[in-house]
Amino acid sequence: MLRSVARRPAILRVLAAIWQLPVTDLRVRQADADAWWFGHWFRPRRRLAWAVLDLPAAEEHYLVGRPRQALRTNLRHARARGVTSSRVTYDTWFEAVSTVMRARGDKPGPEQDRPGPEQQVAYYVTRDARGTALAFAGAALFGQFAVLFALVSSPDRQPDASWARYQLHTSLVCDLGSSGVEHLITGSALRESAGQQYFQHLLGYRPRNLRVEMI
Repeated sequence: MLRSVARRPAILRVLAAIWQLPVTDLRVRQADADAWWFGHWFRPRRRLAWAVLDLPAAEEHYLVGRPRQALRTNLRHARARGVTSSRVTYDTWFEAVSTVMRARGDKPGPEQDRPGPEQQVAYYVTRDARGTALAFAGAALFGQFAVLFALVSSPDRQPDASWARYQLHTSLVCDLGSSGVEHLITGSALRESAGQQYFQHLLGYRPRNLRVEMI
């Protein structure tokens, strides 16, 4: 790393900018962290440049303003096509997961297993006007914050599935925000593809440094 900095001094400015990003403080129980495959995210050290969305208490707070214009447009397309989203039980969610994964030429993995006793989860499904599953999402709940561990759409139901991703995420955000969850995180912002980073930008995610306290 030091040799890279010596050859390209601009890297040092990038690292300094990342270090100076706003900090989001998270508190998590050790047992809750250990229950998840991403439990290593919560090691007691600063996590640099993670994608974080501050959740609104009401939908109108989330959708207001010029930065959400593209999101509002996509939501109008979804409503016009009869696309609907809802929070569901695990069994209903898993049926949708199986449908979407089959359309993707895949099958559910261990991360879609029924939750254990230490795992608190919110499940969401989006369907078209005929009731066919277009997309599914899952968020692990940790009190003040949640982790979006799945948001997957069907590749063969276009354009409905494209609009479904925006509506599904908005439904999840407003549901969690109204229930008192303050932050939604998805992982490192630096490791996402350019397309995924743009999608997160439209949805309101911003890079933040995380400071985790294990309790």
